[in-house]
This record gives sequence, C-alpha cells and structure tokens, in this order.
Amino acid sequence: MFKNKINNNNTSREIKDIFYLLALQGLNYIAPLLVLPYLMKVLGAEKFGYIGFSMSVMQYLMLVVDFGFNFTATKRIALAKGNQTELNEIFTSTFYAKISLLIISLLALCVIALIPRFEIYRETMFVMFLMVVGNAFTFVWLFQGLGNIRFISIFNMIAKLSILPLTFIFVKSSEDYLTAAFLHSSVAMFAMLISVAYVLKKRWVAVSAFVKKNVISALKESYPLFLSSAATSVYTISFVVALGYFATAEQVGQYSAAERIMRALCYMIFIPVSQAFYPKIVSLGTENRKEALALIKKIFIFVSACMLLVFLAMFFLSPYAVDFFGKDYRDSLPLFKIMAFVPVFVGMGGVVAQLGILALGNATDKKNYQRVYFVAGAIALTSIFVTIPFWGANGAAVSLLLTEIIVCGLMGWYGRKIVINGRENNNVNYK
Repeated sequence: MFKNKINNNNTSREIKDIFYLLALQGLNYIAPLLVLPYLMKVLGAEKFGYIGFSMSVMQYLMLVVDFGFNFTATKRIALAKGNQTELNEIFTSTFYAKISLLIISLLALCVIALIPRFEIYRETMFVMFLMVVGNAFTFVWLFQGLGNIRFISIFNMIAKLSILPLTFIFVKSSEDYLTAAFLHSSVAMFAMLISVAYVLKKRWVAVSAFVKKNVISALKESYPLFLSSAATSVYTISFVVALGYFATAEQVGQYSAAERIMRALCYMIFIPVSQAFYPKIVSLGTENRKEALALIKKIFIFVSACMLLVFLAMFFLSPYAVDFFGKDYRDSLPLFKIMAFVPVFVGMGGVVAQLGILALGNATDKKNYQRVYFVAGAIALTSIFVTIPFWGANGAAVSLLLTEIIVCGLMGWYGRKIVINGRENNNVNYK
C-alpha cells in the first residue's frame, strides 16, 4: 500500500531502499535481541547494568565524534554529486575533523573514569571505547549522501551476525561481562573495516592534504546541529547516566534492558525510512517542493501506523517478556508499559523534524529545531533530579516519556508551516 501511494513521486529507488533497509535493519536488530535475553540472564541485572551504563557513555562520545556530520556532510555530498573535486574536499575536511573529535572524546573518557561514583564501570567503559572508534569511520554520511545507504546496513548485518553469536560461546557467567562488552564493541570495529575496504575499492573519494580552514569550516557548519543533538542526548542517554549516579547497577540494568528493546523496535522502522528518503527530499525540495511535501505527509502516515503497532506489541506482550528475562527483572514490568508509548511520539516528531524541518527548512527553521531540543533537554534535566532519586528506574521512564511528548509537540508546532501548510521558502539554505 505504501509503495503504491508514493509511486507518483518517482521514488522507485528510495522505495527499494526502504524495503531493503527494513529487511536488513530487521536482521540487524533481531540479532542483538536474540543475544540480549541471554546476556540479561547470564550476567544478571547488575553486570548487565555495567554494560548499559558504559554504552550510554559511549553514545555521548559517539555524539561528539559524529558532531552533526550525518546531516551536514550528507546534505553537502548529496548536492555535490558529479563534482569529484568538491566531493574529495568534503570527505577530507570531515575525515580530519572526526579524527580530532575522536582524540577529544578519549580525553573526556579519562576524566569520566576518574569520578569515584563511576569507578565500578571504569574497565567496561574503556573496553567499549572501541565502539566509538568503529563508529567514527564507518562513513555513514558518505554512503547516505551518495545514495548507497543500504550498504551500511549490509555491513552492520555482516558484523553482527559474525560477532554476536560468539557471545553464546565465550560469555558463560556474570564474571564474563568484560568479554561481553568487548564482543559488543567489536561489531562496530568489524563494520568499520568492511566500510573502509569498500570505499577504497569503489574509489568514490580520495583524501587530500590537511587544510585547517576547511576542517574548521566543516566544524562550524555542523556545530548548530551538534548542539541540538547534544541536547537530544540529555534525555536519550542521560537517564542511564543519572541512574548510574543515583541508583544501583541493578536498576541501571533493568532500565537499560527495557529501553534497548524499545529503541530496537522503534529504530528498526524509523531509521531506514529517514535514511532512505532524506537525500531524496533534500534534492526534490530544490526541484519540486510540492511533491516533496506530499511525500513527507505520506511517510508521516506510514511511520505513525508502524509505531502504533510497536506500542501495542510492547504494552500487551511485556508481561511475557519480563517472565522470560528472569528473576532479576521482575520489577521492570512498569518500565516496559511506560516505554511502550514512546515510539509513537518518536516516530511522529522524527519525521517532521528530520524530513521536514532539516531537509526543507531554512536557517530559521534549523534554529527552531535546535530550540526544541534545548527546551526538551532542560525539562529532562529538571525532571530526572526529581523523579530518579524518588522513583528510580520508573521515574526515569516517566521523564523519558514526558520529554518525548514535548519534543513531538514542539516539532509539530515549528514544522507545521513547512509540512502541513506547505509554506513556500525561497531562501532555504541547502548548503
């Protein structure tokens, strides 16, 4: 049905990509979901909490290394197709910027590891830093900008199907939590090696000499989106970090398990849709804005329907999931039921934000996008210092849901002139 609805937008390539990515993302997320219950049982909530906390810290650091390039560099590459010199310049400046940010993230990790409250997570964090290195050089922004994002899913699938099964062989007790952390991080490293090899083979781009002003220019361009992404992390990542400070490792493990399952189901749908259609909408917006808006509205309906199904599955099947995970997770049923509502708001707000405001918006729209996450971040930070000390993991889940509702509402408010009203904008900054 979805395919038939959008045929008139000449999106046959994107339609193939989205269903291709949906299938691959399904495998990408099914593989961890098969390993996850095993780790939860074998490691127990406490040691699984070590991994959950460390992963949240790594997501902070990956955010620093990404620095918004998955939007800015993707857009620049999508518009520079056919100009090899410009492609090389964009790739080089982004590549060197990421190396600089990777060094900064390592120094930041050393500072975090010195905090006494986080001492129990120290070894796990350093092992999982491999994830940050791998993520830095998978070149998602290059593949996406060139319209070959499906290959990233293939590489991730190969890496996960190759590495994650080793968990069943080498992780046998709670004392093997560092082995589990290493195997999980090795997925990103393996995917990175495949991605680098593929880029070298295809010779899409070449690294030229380091030019300081180009690197600084790339960082300046991505900085506003980095700030908004950093604000986003306050509620997508900081809840686990706050739990690590105020609560026990067992509660961290329970919350991490519920959130990871929820986000796996949510992103299995939203990520392939946004990745497949973002470059198309950017290009279509310069050629036929009316068609771009019509396409966004149909994607919005499709994603919303899918997220409603995710909600129903999580809410009504969670009692069976909790029983399956084991005795350490008996208290986590409220977490699953609260988080079941989150995907609905993530899906609706995400489509308007990424495919509407960022893909078609001007400089003012991007500032509004940034403001939404600053407001949401402030609300999240305020609420977690109230909810977590009193209600622990359940309080974190309530704060997460509240923040996602606010983000969805504000994105709808700021994006309505673009997506709903079809505002014409002759001053869109597509750079």
